[in-house]
Amino acid sequence: MVTNRTLGKIAVIGGFFALGSASVFRWKIESSIKKSAYFELAIKELLASKAATAVLGEPVLIGSVDLGDTRTNFCDGLQAHFQVSVRGPKSSGYMTFDASRNPPSQPEWRLNTVELIDKEATKKLMIVSPTSD
Repeated sequence: MVTNRTLGKIAVIGGFFALGSASVFRWKIESSIKKSAYFELAIKELLASKAATAVLGEPVLIGSVDLGDTRTNFCDGLQAHFQVSVRGPKSSGYMTFDASRNPPSQPEWRLNTVELIDKEATKKLMIVSPTSD
């Protein structure tokens, strides 16, 4: 017969294994999002914006994506919308962006909007607007 102590050890080890596996899985998903073409385009626009770097300061650090918020953060292959935390020495906030494509006629991702919103939500800076090309 197995003792309660042994069962407890198995449960603890199993819990650590499950938590570790979930953390690795989350990290892999977030890494693939951050390496995607639409994400890299948005970050490139943010870092190229003198107004954004003036608000945040340099260097700008890119935070994580809330994978649990599927209304705000999603990509279905044709549309992508994400909200990512950003911070610098002067301020912090988050960047939101929308990107789209229409394969096969438009296989490349196109940024529709990129916005920087400060932590207090008092400043909203439009980096790429729907009308800019």
